Amino acid sequence: MELSFLSLTLFFFTTMAEGVHWPEHVVCSSPHFQLSYASCDPFQDVGFTLNPCTDLHVQSEFNSTISLLLQHSIEELYLSLDLLHGDQKLLHYDEYLCLHHLPRFPFCGRKKGELINHDWPLKIKSIPFKGLFNIWIQLLNQDGYQIACANVTLIHD
Repeated sequence: MELSFLSLTLFFFTTMAEGVHWPEHVVCSSPHFQLSYASCDPFQDVGFTLNPCTDLHVQSEFNSTISLLLQHSIEELYLSLDLLHGDQKLLHYDEYLCLHHLPRFPFCGRKKGELINHDWPLKIKSIPFKGLFNIWIQLLNQDGYQIACANVTLIHD
């Protein structure tokens, strides 16, 4: 009986998670630039802000913030990023953000259940390309658990 209940519960949560689609969040919208994202993690949304919202015709400096509630501890944290323009992959980037012996950020070593609010300055040179770009970002911990995942859309005229 317990096995059936456990199987039914797992099926229910898996089915619910597959059907969850977080809303698209518009981070910045100006006449020639739009940045939006949607979390692709079925269990939690991610908060991201970028200020000020300006066009990227000249080099710009922004203040950015990311916020999320940890579903898993992060002793080590790994970033994977893909940049696409249409069907063409322009860039694939992987980097360790946190290692046991090299905690580069204040959120390294944080435990499950803690809220992360991380602010950092961001400098972006003008984007020489125009069009619609998709950026897929995934953060994984030392055990391979997904910490955060987002599909980012950048439109530059």
